[in-house]
Amino acid sequence: MKERVVVFGDAIIAIILTIIVLELPIQTAANGVVDMYSLFRAVGIYFISFCFVANLWFQTGYAFNKIDQVKNKDLVVYLLLLFFLSLVPSATRLLIEDTTKQTLLIYGVLTLIVTFVMRRLIVALTGQSLKDAEQRKRRVNELNRQDLLSIGFRIVVLIFGLFYVRPALIIYLILPIMAFLQNIIDREEDNLIATLDDEQQADYFQDRNQVWGNPMRRYSTLLRDSMKANGDHDPDRWKQIMSDWEGHINNEINQKKQQLSSMNEHDKRRAENEIDRLEKQKQKMARQEAMTERRINSATKEMNDQLQNQSKKRH
Repeated sequence: MKERVVVFGDAIIAIILTIIVLELPIQTAANGVVDMYSLFRAVGIYFISFCFVANLWFQTGYAFNKIDQVKNKDLVVYLLLLFFLSLVPSATRLLIEDTTKQTLLIYGVLTLIVTFVMRRLIVALTGQSLKDAEQRKRRVNELNRQDLLSIGFRIVVLIFGLFYVRPALIIYLILPIMAFLQNIIDREEDNLIATLDDEQQADYFQDRNQVWGNPMRRYSTLLRDSMKANGDHDPDRWKQIMSDWEGHINNEINQKKQQLSSMNEHDKRRAENEIDRLEKQKQKMARQEAMTERRINSATKEMNDQLQNQSKKRH
């Protein structure tokens, strides 16, 4: 059933993109010459809608890939999403033919509704894909925070567009591109922690900012790693991340040990318990690092064997 739902959605989205480009109004002057300004403006607005629809296809496709079965309520939400999405070509044509505050408002309200329904669907599918209750709660809360910021910002842009039409169009172009990059980063991070056990995943998300140093470094590193051809099979990538994480833990242990002498008995016991927890986490990380290295070596050996077999068959 899931495959039929995904194929149906893909077909609808492909038709929507086709309708948008077919409805591009190409204006000509009295002598038959194409109005280049109108053409480029139309193509620019089409590009905004293309990025918006393509980003929706990417995000929903990734969310559906993580589940085995589509629940009835999720199917209803997905069909509702496709209904509102099917109105995008008409809203895009209105915006191209007459770019005013009113047409921008119509386009903004429609994309706001589509974004809200899409994000609710993704939250539901993500929650369904996670079996561990604690991990599911953490991830759903994180997505809800992201959605609150995203919807809130779109409402601000909607109001901003009532006063400044052209700058608002530029923002509408940037929004789906930023959402697309965010989805790539989330997917890369999911792949990154896939080999960790539940307890280590909880430790990772608790120390995530310390592991990476700051959010911008996490975003840039994960985005750069997603562009690499070898991706998850790059052993240097995993070793560097584990090394950074272990370095953070060592620094925290050393800091707490240095502070022990100046603490009272109550704080000292708490600090010693925290040091003991960090030492155990280091031991778990060492075991995890060995497991990860064995997995990578096994995957690399399997890949090399396949390449050798293919080479022998060709010869």
